[in-house]
Amino acid sequence: MLLYDKTTLILAAVGLVRAWYERQLFDAAYGAGIILAIMLVLYFASRGGMGEGDVKLAPALGIWLGLEQGVLCLLLAFISGGIVGALLLLCRRGKLKQAIPFGPFLCAAAVTAYFWGREIITWYWRMFL
Repeated sequence: MLLYDKTTLILAAVGLVRAWYERQLFDAAYGAGIILAIMLVLYFASRGGMGEGDVKLAPALGIWLGLEQGVLCLLLAFISGGIVGALLLLCRRGKLKQAIPFGPFLCAAAVTAYFWGREIITWYWRMFL
């Protein structure tokens, strides 16, 4: 249930170096800013239901992923977290107000978006357009 600030800062710093090297600083900054804004809205709307570590981790992932893949990451994390939460309730392994760590869902979704994000986004737009 803990996401350490040092780990998040290292992830963000390495992501910035990568973005600078690949000349994608604008996309990295844009992704981090929009994803941070989304997470802050959710953090304040949930009144502490979402941890501060999740809010800090999301823009670091946005640096790595950019805007499109970053939004995909959030979408995948919320969908997978919701599915696991629903399954825990259905199997009577969890309670309605029980806290579920969101960081692992963010990280798994980030890996998915990093490696297969373009394909998922292309598939999505072809499916609905």
